[in-house]
Amino acid sequence: MAMAAVSCFQEEKKNIEYLERQIEECPAREERFIKRGVEYLSLQSVYDVLEIEDNLVDSYRSWLQEQGIQDKKLIRTYQKTLRDWREFHKEKEFVKLKEELEVCDLVEPTLKNKVYSFLMEKGIHSMEEVDWDVRTSYEQYLKKTINRENQSWYLKGLDKLKLFDIKKRSDGIRAGRIRLKYEEKKIYLGYHPDYKIAKALYYCRNMEKVLWDFSIDTSKKLKYQVFIVLNYVLEHSEDRELRDGYLAPLNFFYQYCVEKEIFDLTVLEQDQIVDYVTRTKELRLVKNRYHQIIEKVQRILFLLSNDINWDANVWYLERFQFDETRYNPTRPVQRISFLDILDRKNREYLKMYVKYQLGVTSSSVQNIWARVYITKAFLRFLDNEKLEVDSLNAADIDSYMRILQEEDTEISTFNDKVTEIHSFLRFLTARGYYDKIPFYPEYYIKREPVVHHYRSVPKNTVTEIMQNLKFLPEDMRLMYLHLWCLGLRINEVCMIKREGYYLKEEAAWLRIYQHKLKMEKVIPVPTMLYRIMMVYIERKKILPDTYVFQNANGGPYSTTHYWHQMVKWCNDLGIRCGDHVFQTHDYRHSVATELYEHGTSIQVIREFLGHKHENMTRQYIDCLQKQLDSTSEQYYEEHKSLVSEWKKGSEENGNQDLYQGSSLLSKKRECFRKKGKGDTEAFL
Repeated sequence: MAMAAVSCFQEEKKNIEYLERQIEECPAREERFIKRGVEYLSLQSVYDVLEIEDNLVDSYRSWLQEQGIQDKKLIRTYQKTLRDWREFHKEKEFVKLKEELEVCDLVEPTLKNKVYSFLMEKGIHSMEEVDWDVRTSYEQYLKKTINRENQSWYLKGLDKLKLFDIKKRSDGIRAGRIRLKYEEKKIYLGYHPDYKIAKALYYCRNMEKVLWDFSIDTSKKLKYQVFIVLNYVLEHSEDRELRDGYLAPLNFFYQYCVEKEIFDLTVLEQDQIVDYVTRTKELRLVKNRYHQIIEKVQRILFLLSNDINWDANVWYLERFQFDETRYNPTRPVQRISFLDILDRKNREYLKMYVKYQLGVTSSSVQNIWARVYITKAFLRFLDNEKLEVDSLNAADIDSYMRILQEEDTEISTFNDKVTEIHSFLRFLTARGYYDKIPFYPEYYIKREPVVHHYRSVPKNTVTEIMQNLKFLPEDMRLMYLHLWCLGLRINEVCMIKREGYYLKEEAAWLRIYQHKLKMEKVIPVPTMLYRIMMVYIERKKILPDTYVFQNANGGPYSTTHYWHQMVKWCNDLGIRCGDHVFQTHDYRHSVATELYEHGTSIQVIREFLGHKHENMTRQYIDCLQKQLDSTSEQYYEEHKSLVSEWKKGSEENGNQDLYQGSSLLSKKRECFRKKGKGDTEAFL
């Protein structure tokens, strides 16, 4: 008991000594004021002058009167002594804050003093601690202490001080690298820690853009996803109009998701998207881009996730960074959406299948996308029929095949659909969802007749284009010359790189990668075209490993964009190529036909066009088929018809003529096949 009393006495002694040391640091006062003050505070168990509160100062009056001090003026002096001790140490504690305010010469002293007094009262030691909640509290404080006319002026003073402090902190080594941190509170973008962003939003009075409430009682995942998108937009959207196109729509979408209790933005369903778009149409805005925000949000979240989000309902393929052997940037596939598959179980099977296609197979992304398009049509049929893909039988598949047969599609397209559905079900079988594939594709595959399409561009059409070529932009002119001279695929033209052109033994050559065959090819080019391209490349300062024909971002020119531009141009001039206004692929037929007519062998033409087989090359030589057709027509005109020859039966001469005619046709075909081996370079 005695030990406890001693310990308590020693503890109180230490506390009083600490209190006395604090008082000694304060401006000098008479001994009697110090003695009375220490005695009173000790009785109240207050051993730190910062703990002196106004009610304690008020009760000091009564205690002094009990001690026999009745002079009111003297009592006020005693009370002021306590306040002075408190304020002195408060100012000492808030030295950093005072220095921060004094450095700013953009704000009047009156405003700074008001801010300083308020922040001290709130226990805020630095301008870095000032946020939206502090700003709101200050605004309420001004309403109580300042007349209405001057309230906005005082509030603007706080904003200026905060902006000045942000600029000071942004300078130096941290400049440009200060990021907004996620906190579950209201975040005011006018106080963003990056000075450029804060300044850009300083004059914005639209609270939908600058005030974000992450203190809402909702899914933390939803709030963090919105915050990720917000941070990305602020850091990557320098253009004011682009930023405006994100901020207000994103905040509106955030509030919508809170209202509808949506907890994950990557797995939105189609009906939710439709409902949101309907809601945005009710907003009466000059530029209503609120409906576009879902696509932007899902893309950003998919690209920024630490691991590939295979559960997302939309996959953005730029995340996968495919090499050029699998991904053709001139015909980009930007995303694969699974939203149109309503049955979630079927959708998961499709995701598994596409994941396998992208991650395991070596198929090109464009081919995968085309195959997925076919598979999704099949799964939509299952949605309508309320069927699940892992429990189909032959009758279910047969009903779908009958629908395909009734469609007005080419035989090759029908066969592709049958093959792709079989491939999908074979994948599920390999995964163990079927014991065996529930149908035989051979039962449905149709025999495809070989039909030659005459697609060479008429010479008068080429003449018209050449005469007006000067009115096209330079890059489009040069791209057209590559089509006309070399018969390249349009995606090959768009993929040409600076280092692809070179001279060897005084001849000009072009090396280019063929996405279709996944290999390079080298072809001769006209010297004049080579010289023109060198001038263009030099003037544009195109680097060796960059694309010659570039889009606005430095990537390859879009094949679709080029086609649309050429079609519009031809339409404006009234130029037509047969049934089509303009088709880039027709020039491959023209070049192949011209080469053959000038004596070039099919083998050389095959190498030049970049085909695997000669049969494909023959489909490009229009004059070859015309000559065969002409020979057949001539024979039939001379011999009436095969039926009449057969009916003669016993007439020996008739049978002999039929044999001879057949022999003659064979000889002509052989003659065409072996026709001269002219030099491609000489033709060009």
